Amino acid sequence: MRVVFALWPNPAHLYPLVPLAWALQSAGHEVRVASHPVLAESTLAVGLTPVAVGDPEIMPMGPGRPQPRSVKQRLDRITEALELTPADKEVWDVFYQFMLPSMWDFHPVGSTARDPHPVLDDLVAFARDWQPDLVLWDPCFPAGAVAARVAGAAQARLLWGLDYFASTMDRFAEAAARPGPGPEENPLVETMRPAAERYGLEIDDELLLGQWTIDPTPPGVRLPTSVRTVPTRWVPYSGQTVLPRWLHHRPERPRVALSLGLSQRMYFKGGWDHVPGLLEMVSDLDVEVVATLNADQLAGMPTLPKNVRAVDYLPLTQLLPSCSAMVHHGGMGTFASAVALRVPQLITDSDDDNGMITIEADGLEWSMATKHIESSVTARCVAGRGAGLVLDIKNLSVDAMRKQLVRVLDEPAFRQGADSLYDDLLATPSPTETVPVLEKLTRRYRA
Repeated sequence: MRVVFALWPNPAHLYPLVPLAWALQSAGHEVRVASHPVLAESTLAVGLTPVAVGDPEIMPMGPGRPQPRSVKQRLDRITEALELTPADKEVWDVFYQFMLPSMWDFHPVGSTARDPHPVLDDLVAFARDWQPDLVLWDPCFPAGAVAARVAGAAQARLLWGLDYFASTMDRFAEAAARPGPGPEENPLVETMRPAAERYGLEIDDELLLGQWTIDPTPPGVRLPTSVRTVPTRWVPYSGQTVLPRWLHHRPERPRVALSLGLSQRMYFKGGWDHVPGLLEMVSDLDVEVVATLNADQLAGMPTLPKNVRAVDYLPLTQLLPSCSAMVHHGGMGTFASAVALRVPQLITDSDDDNGMITIEADGLEWSMATKHIESSVTARCVAGRGAGLVLDIKNLSVDAMRKQLVRVLDEPAFRQGADSLYDDLLATPSPTETVPVLEKLTRRYRA
Protein backbone atom coordinates (compact mmCIF):
# COMPACT_ATOMS: atom_id res chain seq x y z
CA MET A 1 0.00 0.00 0.00
CA ARG A 2 0.97 3.67 -0.29
CA VAL A 3 1.47 5.56 2.95
CA VAL A 4 1.89 9.32 3.49
CA PHE A 5 3.20 10.75 6.73
CA ALA A 6 2.00 14.38 6.95
CA LEU A 7 4.14 16.27 9.49
CA TRP A 8 4.56 19.60 11.16
CA PRO A 9 8.10 20.59 10.07
CA ASN A 10 10.30 19.90 13.08
CA PRO A 11 12.83 17.07 13.45
CA ALA A 12 11.35 16.41 16.91
CA HIS A 13 8.12 15.45 15.10
CA LEU A 14 9.98 13.48 12.41
CA TYR A 15 12.26 11.30 14.51
CA PRO A 16 9.58 9.42 16.53
CA LEU A 17 7.96 8.12 13.31
CA VAL A 18 11.18 6.92 11.66
CA PRO A 19 11.13 3.33 13.04
CA LEU A 20 7.50 2.86 11.94
CA ALA A 21 8.21 4.32 8.49
CA TRP A 22 11.19 1.98 8.11
CA ALA A 23 9.02 -0.95 9.21
CA LEU A 24 6.43 -0.08 6.56
CA GLN A 25 9.11 0.22 3.88
CA SER A 26 10.67 -3.09 4.96
CA ALA A 27 7.25 -4.74 4.59
CA GLY A 28 7.14 -3.59 0.97
CA HIS A 29 4.98 -0.49 1.29
CA GLU A 30 5.70 2.83 -0.42
CA VAL A 31 6.28 5.67 2.03
CA ARG A 32 6.35 9.44 1.54
CA VAL A 33 6.84 12.20 4.12
CA ALA A 34 4.90 15.36 3.25
CA SER A 35 5.80 18.58 5.02
CA HIS A 36 7.03 22.12 4.55
CA PRO A 37 10.26 22.29 2.48
CA VAL A 38 12.30 23.13 5.60
CA LEU A 39 11.97 19.47 6.71
CA ALA A 40 13.10 17.95 3.40
CA GLU A 41 16.80 17.70 4.23
CA SER A 42 16.14 16.04 7.59
CA THR A 43 13.76 13.61 5.90
CA LEU A 44 16.36 12.63 3.32
CA ALA A 45 18.92 12.17 6.09
CA VAL A 46 16.79 9.47 7.76
CA GLY A 47 16.38 7.52 4.52
CA LEU A 48 12.82 8.57 3.67
CA THR A 49 11.37 10.33 0.63
CA PRO A 50 10.24 13.91 1.27
CA VAL A 51 7.36 15.64 -0.49
CA ALA A 52 7.67 19.41 -0.10
CA VAL A 53 4.38 21.27 0.25
CA GLY A 54 3.85 24.99 0.70
CA ASP A 55 5.93 28.09 0.09
CA PRO A 56 9.60 27.68 1.11
CA GLU A 57 9.79 31.43 1.73
CA ILE A 58 7.15 31.30 4.50
CA MET A 59 8.88 29.74 7.48
CA PRO A 60 6.89 28.13 10.30
CA MET A 61 7.24 29.69 13.74
CA GLY A 62 5.33 27.20 15.88
CA PRO A 63 4.66 28.23 19.49
CA GLY A 64 6.91 31.25 19.03
CA ARG A 65 4.32 32.95 16.81
CA PRO A 66 2.71 35.97 18.55
CA GLN A 67 -1.07 36.33 18.12
CA PRO A 68 -3.55 39.18 18.52
CA ARG A 69 -4.55 39.90 22.11
CA SER A 70 -8.18 39.22 21.16
CA VAL A 71 -7.28 35.58 20.45
CA LYS A 72 -5.70 35.14 23.87
CA GLN A 73 -8.67 36.85 25.53
CA ARG A 74 -11.09 34.46 23.83
CA LEU A 75 -9.04 31.43 24.84
CA ASP A 76 -8.93 32.74 28.42
CA ARG A 77 -12.75 32.91 28.39
CA ILE A 78 -12.90 29.32 27.16
CA THR A 79 -10.50 28.27 29.91
CA GLU A 80 -12.84 29.69 32.53
CA ALA A 81 -15.97 28.17 30.95
CA LEU A 82 -14.48 24.66 30.84
CA GLU A 83 -14.22 24.57 34.67
CA LEU A 84 -11.10 22.43 34.49
CA THR A 85 -9.45 20.51 37.27
CA PRO A 86 -5.82 21.54 37.91
CA ALA A 87 -4.56 18.47 36.00
CA ASP A 88 -6.88 19.09 33.04
CA LYS A 89 -5.93 22.77 33.00
CA GLU A 90 -2.26 21.79 32.61
CA VAL A 91 -3.21 19.83 29.49
CA TRP A 92 -5.39 22.65 28.16
CA ASP A 93 -2.67 25.25 28.75
CA VAL A 94 -0.21 23.27 26.62
CA PHE A 95 -2.86 22.80 23.94
CA TYR A 96 -3.65 26.47 23.58
CA GLN A 97 -0.18 27.90 24.25
CA PHE A 98 1.88 25.46 22.19
CA MET A 99 -0.25 23.27 19.91
CA LEU A 100 -2.74 25.78 18.54
CA PRO A 101 -0.04 28.30 17.47
CA SER A 102 1.76 25.46 15.69
CA MET A 103 -1.40 24.55 13.77
CA TRP A 104 -1.98 28.20 12.93
CA ASP A 105 1.26 28.25 10.94
CA PHE A 106 -0.60 26.39 8.18
CA HIS A 107 -4.24 26.92 9.22
CA PRO A 108 -4.11 30.63 10.13
CA VAL A 109 -6.36 31.79 12.95
CA GLY A 110 -9.25 33.84 11.58
CA SER A 111 -8.79 32.67 7.98
CA THR A 112 -11.62 31.69 5.65
CA ALA A 113 -12.01 28.98 3.02
CA ARG A 114 -11.31 31.58 0.31
CA ASP A 115 -7.98 32.73 1.76
CA PRO A 116 -4.70 31.22 0.48
CA HIS A 117 -3.85 27.82 1.99
CA PRO A 118 -0.70 26.84 0.07
CA VAL A 119 0.34 23.90 2.27
CA LEU A 120 -3.16 22.44 2.32
CA ASP A 121 -3.63 22.87 -1.44
CA ASP A 122 -0.26 21.32 -2.28
CA LEU A 123 -0.92 18.36 0.01
CA VAL A 124 -4.40 17.76 -1.40
CA ALA A 125 -3.06 17.97 -4.95
CA PHE A 126 -0.34 15.44 -4.15
CA ALA A 127 -2.82 13.07 -2.48
CA ARG A 128 -5.20 13.27 -5.43
CA ASP A 129 -2.39 12.46 -7.82
CA TRP A 130 -0.50 9.79 -5.84
CA GLN A 131 -3.64 8.17 -4.36
CA PRO A 132 -2.30 6.95 -0.99
CA ASP A 133 -4.08 4.15 0.83
CA LEU A 134 -3.23 5.56 4.25
CA VAL A 135 -2.35 9.01 5.59
CA LEU A 136 -0.76 9.20 9.03
CA TRP A 137 -0.87 12.79 10.16
CA ASP A 138 0.75 14.85 12.88
CA PRO A 139 -1.87 16.35 15.26
CA CYS A 140 -0.28 19.78 14.62
CA PHE A 141 -0.67 19.23 10.86
CA PRO A 142 -4.39 18.46 10.35
CA ALA A 143 -4.17 19.22 6.63
CA GLY A 144 -3.30 15.52 6.41
CA ALA A 145 -6.83 14.55 7.49
CA VAL A 146 -8.39 16.80 4.82
CA ALA A 147 -6.10 15.48 2.08
CA ALA A 148 -6.87 11.89 3.08
CA ARG A 149 -10.63 12.40 2.93
CA VAL A 150 -10.45 14.18 -0.42
CA ALA A 151 -8.33 11.32 -1.85
CA GLY A 152 -10.43 8.55 -0.27
CA ALA A 153 -7.57 7.28 1.91
CA ALA A 154 -7.78 5.86 5.39
CA GLN A 155 -6.29 8.26 7.91
CA ALA A 156 -5.03 8.25 11.48
CA ARG A 157 -3.19 10.55 13.81
CA LEU A 158 0.38 9.67 14.75
CA LEU A 159 1.32 11.04 18.16
CA TRP A 160 4.83 12.09 19.21
CA GLY A 161 3.88 13.01 22.78
CA LEU A 162 0.88 13.34 25.06
CA ASP A 163 -2.53 13.50 23.38
CA TYR A 164 -3.45 17.06 24.30
CA PHE A 165 -5.86 17.18 21.36
CA ALA A 166 -8.17 14.29 22.24
CA SER A 167 -8.04 15.21 25.93
CA THR A 168 -9.17 18.73 25.07
CA MET A 169 -12.03 17.42 22.88
CA ASP A 170 -13.18 15.22 25.77
CA ARG A 171 -13.23 18.22 28.13
CA PHE A 172 -15.31 20.20 25.62
CA ALA A 173 -17.77 17.31 25.33
CA GLU A 174 -18.13 17.22 29.12
CA ALA A 175 -18.67 20.98 29.29
CA ALA A 176 -21.30 20.84 26.53
CA ALA A 177 -23.21 18.17 28.47
CA ARG A 178 -23.50 20.36 31.57
CA PRO A 179 -26.54 22.62 32.04
CA GLY A 180 -26.01 26.18 30.88
CA PRO A 181 -24.60 27.90 27.81
CA GLY A 182 -21.27 26.05 27.80
CA PRO A 183 -17.95 27.28 26.37
CA GLU A 184 -17.44 29.06 23.07
CA GLU A 185 -16.63 27.00 20.00
CA ASN A 186 -13.76 24.54 20.36
CA PRO A 187 -10.70 26.22 18.79
CA LEU A 188 -9.71 22.91 17.18
CA VAL A 189 -13.03 22.91 15.28
CA GLU A 190 -12.63 26.59 14.45
CA THR A 191 -9.09 25.99 13.16
CA MET A 192 -10.18 23.10 10.92
CA ARG A 193 -13.36 24.66 9.51
CA PRO A 194 -11.81 26.78 6.70
CA ALA A 195 -9.76 23.82 5.44
CA ALA A 196 -12.80 21.54 5.46
CA GLU A 197 -15.08 24.09 3.78
CA ARG A 198 -12.45 24.76 1.11
CA TYR A 199 -12.91 21.17 -0.08
CA GLY A 200 -16.62 20.78 0.68
CA LEU A 201 -16.15 18.57 3.74
CA GLU A 202 -18.20 18.32 6.91
CA ILE A 203 -16.29 18.48 10.19
CA ASP A 204 -16.73 15.38 12.31
CA ASP A 205 -14.73 13.56 14.98
CA GLU A 206 -12.79 11.54 12.39
CA LEU A 207 -11.61 14.67 10.62
CA LEU A 208 -10.55 16.21 13.95
CA LEU A 209 -9.02 13.17 15.65
CA GLY A 210 -8.45 10.57 12.93
CA GLN A 211 -10.19 7.27 12.31
CA TRP A 212 -7.81 5.92 14.94
CA THR A 213 -4.68 7.13 16.75
CA ILE A 214 -1.21 5.58 16.80
CA ASP A 215 0.35 6.21 20.20
CA PRO A 216 4.06 5.45 20.69
CA THR A 217 4.34 7.04 24.15
CA PRO A 218 5.51 4.53 26.78
CA PRO A 219 2.97 2.89 29.10
CA GLY A 220 2.42 4.79 32.30
CA VAL A 221 2.47 8.30 30.83
CA ARG A 222 -0.43 8.28 28.36
CA LEU A 223 -3.34 10.62 28.98
CA PRO A 224 -6.74 8.91 29.32
CA THR A 225 -8.92 9.77 26.30
CA SER A 226 -11.96 8.37 24.52
CA VAL A 227 -10.29 7.83 21.12
CA ARG A 228 -9.46 4.46 19.59
CA THR A 229 -5.74 3.91 20.07
CA VAL A 230 -3.20 1.60 18.46
CA PRO A 231 -0.18 1.45 20.79
CA THR A 232 3.23 0.95 19.26
CA ARG A 233 6.63 0.76 20.92
CA TRP A 234 8.76 3.88 21.14
CA VAL A 235 12.07 3.01 19.47
CA PRO A 236 14.51 5.85 20.15
CA TYR A 237 15.85 7.67 17.12
CA SER A 238 17.25 11.19 17.02
CA GLY A 239 19.45 11.28 13.94
CA GLN A 240 23.04 10.11 13.70
CA THR A 241 26.51 11.57 13.80
CA VAL A 242 29.92 9.98 13.44
CA LEU A 243 30.60 8.20 16.73
CA PRO A 244 33.05 10.37 18.72
CA ARG A 245 36.34 8.65 19.47
CA TRP A 246 35.85 9.10 23.22
CA LEU A 247 32.73 6.91 22.97
CA HIS A 248 34.67 3.99 21.50
CA HIS A 249 35.56 2.69 24.97
CA ARG A 250 33.76 2.17 28.27
CA PRO A 251 34.13 5.09 30.71
CA GLU A 252 36.57 4.69 33.58
CA ARG A 253 34.12 6.39 35.97
CA PRO A 254 30.31 6.39 36.08
CA ARG A 255 29.05 8.47 33.16
CA VAL A 256 26.12 10.84 33.65
CA ALA A 257 24.22 12.40 30.75
CA LEU A 258 22.78 15.91 31.11
CA SER A 259 20.31 17.04 28.46
CA LEU A 260 17.62 19.73 28.42
CA GLY A 261 16.12 18.86 25.04
CA LEU A 262 16.20 20.37 21.58
CA SER A 263 12.74 21.79 20.94
CA GLN A 264 12.60 24.52 23.58
CA ARG A 265 16.05 25.87 22.75
CA MET A 266 14.87 26.24 19.14
CA TYR A 267 12.25 28.81 20.19
CA PHE A 268 13.56 30.45 23.37
CA LYS A 269 16.98 31.91 24.10
CA GLY A 270 16.36 32.29 27.84
CA GLY A 271 15.10 30.13 30.65
CA TRP A 272 18.40 28.44 31.50
CA ASP A 273 19.10 29.98 34.91
CA HIS A 274 19.16 26.54 36.51
CA VAL A 275 22.03 25.25 34.35
CA PRO A 276 24.86 26.58 36.58
CA GLY A 277 23.28 24.83 39.59
CA LEU A 278 23.06 21.53 37.72
CA LEU A 279 26.72 21.76 36.71
CA GLU A 280 27.76 22.71 40.23
CA MET A 281 25.80 19.66 41.43
CA VAL A 282 28.13 17.31 39.54
CA SER A 283 31.38 19.27 39.90
CA ASP A 284 32.69 17.55 43.06
CA LEU A 285 31.61 14.02 42.18
CA ASP A 286 33.84 11.24 40.87
CA VAL A 287 31.83 10.96 37.67
CA GLU A 288 32.18 11.86 34.01
CA VAL A 289 29.41 14.17 32.81
CA VAL A 290 28.41 14.64 29.17
CA ALA A 291 26.22 17.75 28.84
CA THR A 292 24.43 18.17 25.50
CA LEU A 293 24.04 21.93 25.90
CA ASN A 294 24.50 24.71 23.38
CA ALA A 295 26.09 28.14 23.81
CA ASP A 296 22.84 29.81 24.94
CA GLN A 297 22.33 27.22 27.66
CA LEU A 298 25.92 27.60 28.84
CA ALA A 299 25.93 31.40 28.75
CA GLY A 300 26.01 31.62 32.55
CA MET A 301 29.07 29.35 32.83
CA PRO A 302 32.37 31.09 31.99
CA THR A 303 34.20 27.82 32.72
CA LEU A 304 32.99 24.24 33.02
CA PRO A 305 33.83 21.86 35.86
CA LYS A 306 36.76 19.63 34.96
CA ASN A 307 34.60 16.50 34.87
CA VAL A 308 32.07 17.97 32.40
CA ARG A 309 32.29 17.52 28.64
CA ALA A 310 29.91 19.83 26.74
CA VAL A 311 28.72 18.88 23.25
CA ASP A 312 26.14 20.85 21.30
CA TYR A 313 24.42 17.70 20.03
CA LEU A 314 24.87 13.97 20.37
CA PRO A 315 22.25 11.30 19.62
CA LEU A 316 21.03 9.75 22.84
CA THR A 317 21.22 6.33 21.19
CA GLN A 318 25.00 6.81 21.08
CA LEU A 319 25.42 8.35 24.53
CA LEU A 320 23.00 6.59 26.87
CA PRO A 321 24.19 2.96 26.53
CA SER A 322 27.37 3.96 28.40
CA CYS A 323 25.60 6.02 31.08
CA SER A 324 24.77 5.12 34.65
CA ALA A 325 22.20 7.94 35.04
CA MET A 326 20.59 10.76 33.08
CA VAL A 327 19.58 14.24 34.24
CA HIS A 328 17.02 15.87 31.95
CA HIS A 329 14.03 18.17 31.56
CA GLY A 330 11.32 15.50 31.33
CA GLY A 331 10.51 15.82 27.62
CA MET A 332 8.79 12.79 26.13
CA GLY A 333 11.51 11.91 23.62
CA THR A 334 14.29 12.13 26.19
CA PHE A 335 12.30 10.21 28.81
CA ALA A 336 11.35 7.48 26.33
CA SER A 337 14.94 7.13 25.12
CA ALA A 338 16.16 6.64 28.69
CA VAL A 339 13.41 4.05 29.26
CA ALA A 340 14.33 2.18 26.07
CA LEU A 341 18.01 2.17 27.03
CA ARG A 342 17.36 1.19 30.68
CA VAL A 343 18.97 4.26 32.26
CA PRO A 344 17.84 5.62 35.67
CA GLN A 345 16.63 9.21 35.42
CA LEU A 346 16.61 12.46 37.40
CA ILE A 347 14.00 14.86 36.02
CA THR A 348 14.15 18.61 36.68
CA ASP A 349 10.63 19.51 37.75
CA SER A 350 9.10 21.80 40.36
CA ASP A 351 5.55 22.38 41.53
CA ASP A 352 6.52 26.02 42.13
CA ASP A 353 7.47 26.64 38.48
CA ASN A 354 4.56 28.71 37.20
CA GLY A 355 6.55 31.26 35.25
CA MET A 356 5.50 32.73 31.92
CA ILE A 357 7.42 33.87 28.87
CA THR A 358 5.88 36.78 26.95
CA ILE A 359 6.68 37.03 23.25
CA GLU A 360 6.14 40.37 21.53
CA ALA A 361 6.54 41.20 17.85
CA ASP A 362 4.96 43.70 15.44
CA GLY A 363 2.52 44.94 18.05
CA LEU A 364 1.32 41.44 18.93
CA GLU A 365 1.75 39.55 22.17
CA TRP A 366 1.65 35.93 23.25
CA SER A 367 2.31 34.45 26.70
CA MET A 368 3.48 30.90 27.32
CA ALA A 369 4.07 28.86 30.44
CA THR A 370 7.68 27.88 31.10
CA LYS A 371 6.55 24.67 32.81
CA HIS A 372 5.42 21.86 30.50
CA ILE A 373 3.07 19.13 31.72
CA GLU A 374 5.28 16.47 30.13
CA SER A 375 7.91 17.05 32.80
CA SER A 376 5.34 16.51 35.55
CA VAL A 377 3.93 13.37 33.92
CA THR A 378 7.30 11.78 33.21
CA ALA A 379 8.65 12.77 36.63
CA ARG A 380 5.69 11.13 38.38
CA CYS A 381 6.19 7.98 36.32
CA VAL A 382 9.92 7.76 37.01
CA ALA A 383 9.58 8.43 40.73
CA GLY A 384 6.50 6.23 41.12
CA ARG A 385 8.18 3.26 39.47
CA GLY A 386 11.43 3.68 41.39
CA ALA A 387 13.36 4.37 38.18
CA GLY A 388 14.80 7.66 39.40
CA LEU A 389 14.08 10.85 41.33
CA VAL A 390 12.74 14.36 40.79
CA LEU A 391 15.20 17.25 41.01
CA ASP A 392 13.15 20.14 42.35
CA ILE A 393 15.33 22.84 40.85
CA LYS A 394 13.29 25.66 42.43
CA ASN A 395 13.48 24.49 46.03
CA LEU A 396 16.40 22.10 46.52
CA SER A 397 19.91 23.29 47.29
CA VAL A 398 22.80 22.19 45.11
CA ASP A 399 23.97 19.89 47.92
CA ALA A 400 20.52 18.28 48.20
CA MET A 401 20.39 17.69 44.45
CA ARG A 402 23.91 16.23 44.55
CA LYS A 403 22.79 13.75 47.22
CA GLN A 404 19.87 12.68 45.02
CA LEU A 405 22.20 12.05 42.09
CA VAL A 406 24.52 10.00 44.31
CA ARG A 407 21.55 7.90 45.45
CA VAL A 408 20.53 7.13 41.88
CA LEU A 409 24.10 6.17 41.00
CA ASP A 410 24.74 4.05 44.10
CA GLU A 411 21.46 2.32 44.95
CA PRO A 412 20.70 -0.77 42.82
CA ALA A 413 16.95 -0.27 43.27
CA PHE A 414 16.94 2.56 40.72
CA ARG A 415 18.49 0.32 38.06
CA GLN A 416 15.83 -2.26 38.89
CA GLY A 417 13.14 0.39 38.46
CA ALA A 418 14.59 1.36 35.09
CA ASP A 419 14.54 -2.31 34.08
CA SER A 420 10.87 -2.49 35.07
CA LEU A 421 9.95 0.44 32.81
CA TYR A 422 11.94 -1.20 30.02
CA ASP A 423 10.00 -4.46 30.47
CA ASP A 424 6.72 -2.54 30.08
CA LEU A 425 8.04 -0.98 26.89
CA LEU A 426 8.97 -4.40 25.49
CA ALA A 427 5.41 -5.58 26.11
CA THR A 428 4.15 -2.95 23.64
CA PRO A 429 3.97 -4.07 19.98
CA SER A 430 7.07 -3.13 18.00
CA PRO A 431 6.79 -1.05 14.82
CA THR A 432 7.18 -4.26 12.80
CA GLU A 433 4.32 -5.85 14.73
CA THR A 434 2.21 -2.73 14.22
CA VAL A 435 2.39 -2.89 10.41
CA PRO A 436 -0.18 -5.75 10.02
CA VAL A 437 -2.56 -3.83 12.30
CA LEU A 438 -2.29 -0.77 10.05
CA GLU A 439 -2.83 -2.92 6.96
CA LYS A 440 -6.04 -4.33 8.45
CA LEU A 441 -7.37 -0.95 9.55
CA THR A 442 -6.55 0.60 6.17
CA ARG A 443 -8.61 -2.07 4.39
CA ARG A 444 -11.52 -1.33 6.71
CA TYR A 445 -11.50 2.46 6.50
CA ARG A 446 -10.27 3.24 2.98
CA ALA A 447 -13.05 4.69 0.84
